Amino acid sequence: MKKYSFPADYEKKSADFKVKCDGRELDVYSCRISAVPFNQVWPGYQRPFEQTEPASFVMLGSDSMTELEITPSKDFNDVTVRPLSKGIKPVIKDNAVKLVFPGAGQYTVEFDNPHHVLTVFINPENEFNVNKDDTDVLYFGPGVHFVDKKLELQDGQTVFIDEGAVVYGAVTATDKKNVSVIGYGILDNSRMRRANEINGCSILDPNAGEMTGNPVFFNRCENVVVDGITIVDSSGWNLYIDGCSNVLIDNIKLIGMWRYNADGCDFCNCTNAIIKNSFLRTFDDGIVIKGFKLNNHLPLQNILAENCVLWCDWGRALEVGAETSAPYMSGIRFKNCDIITGCHVMLDIQHGDCANMCDVHFEDIRIEYRGKSECPALQEADDAVYSNTDEKFMPQLFAVIAGTTMWSIDEKSGPLKNVYFKNIEVTTEDGRIPVSSEITVRDGEEKIDGVFFENITVNGVKCTKEDLDITITKGVKNIIWN
Repeated sequence: MKKYSFPADYEKKSADFKVKCDGRELDVYSCRISAVPFNQVWPGYQRPFEQTEPASFVMLGSDSMTELEITPSKDFNDVTVRPLSKGIKPVIKDNAVKLVFPGAGQYTVEFDNPHHVLTVFINPENEFNVNKDDTDVLYFGPGVHFVDKKLELQDGQTVFIDEGAVVYGAVTATDKKNVSVIGYGILDNSRMRRANEINGCSILDPNAGEMTGNPVFFNRCENVVVDGITIVDSSGWNLYIDGCSNVLIDNIKLIGMWRYNADGCDFCNCTNAIIKNSFLRTFDDGIVIKGFKLNNHLPLQNILAENCVLWCDWGRALEVGAETSAPYMSGIRFKNCDIITGCHVMLDIQHGDCANMCDVHFEDIRIEYRGKSECPALQEADDAVYSNTDEKFMPQLFAVIAGTTMWSIDEKSGPLKNVYFKNIEVTTEDGRIPVSSEITVRDGEEKIDGVFFENITVNGVKCTKEDLDITITKGVKNIIWN
């Protein structure tokens, strides 16, 4: 086991949990998360801080089974460890809980409810093969670094945020090759503003200023690596990867997301891109595949999201769309992922633009529904307060939709062919079956051809399409259920 030092002078230290490993106390980080599923279409200003609540996370390194002893600062009755698929059983004694984790990965430990959570990040005991003294390495060692601007990378450059380091700022590159952001430190975006808060500036507008920017934004880059880092408090999309080729995102941890449009990872008009082994707790869509206006002359193909854990506090967990502007989109695969909390839709396709889309796979996905939930709502006035109108709300299991939306770039949506849902394993705490999924064409034209289902289970029981109460409209053909 490798213990990381807590960054000196970093103010975000949690007093809500004490955590020990092998008798040694680990420092615990604090952050802010969304308290309620209450959102607005971008109003031109950031979300009220009053809609947040505290959360905590801890980081360490281990390649083998690791036992932690966790003592929260307040009393509790029950403990739930997610993903449930890991089968981790808590041992509770007095006001402490002992847990044995199987190895590297990301886990949430919930005390009574989702508002009292410690997230555990266990990294592989990896030594990054980078010479920190190399002139092309921007090295940030243990401690706090107030960069407070966009670090603009050149060809061949690497940002190395070492364990025990926090960098306030953002990383970006445009039209570059062989760029990377690596390390087991933290990229803290909390001091950055969203670009179009500044007189409507776009992210690429030089007038937006140094104090604006997504945590990681790569535009038309080739050979991109983002590996190991933890990102907190994003001003917008966390990992905005647009028009890039040959991209690897590995073991990324996203937490502390509460501001508007805090998507997890958005691959837009990319080719040969992978995100794997990562944790994404977001206040908007989790992993998103888009055809976006910035580079919509480029196709999108060969995209893989694998072995990720998602907690979606607003929006869609795994999504294609809603913008799908590209010559074509093909070879999109979501595989072996755990969705431990969802909001609107767990597995989603919104084909709202002109791309010829085909070959989209959702495979070996495990999805968890709570018995008591919070129903998402749009904030219709500045002084409006969230009210939970339906504690039994269940997000849609899946949606496959073709037709223009408010987000569409093109005048018409294109065809969608061959969508696969295979080995989808749903667990519900109260035994209910998710209903109201849909396969919908909005404009009446024949646009969806081939939606294939194989081995969809709820609480271990194989389902039929009648069990899931699927709405199917005109314009859809060849739905195959096995």
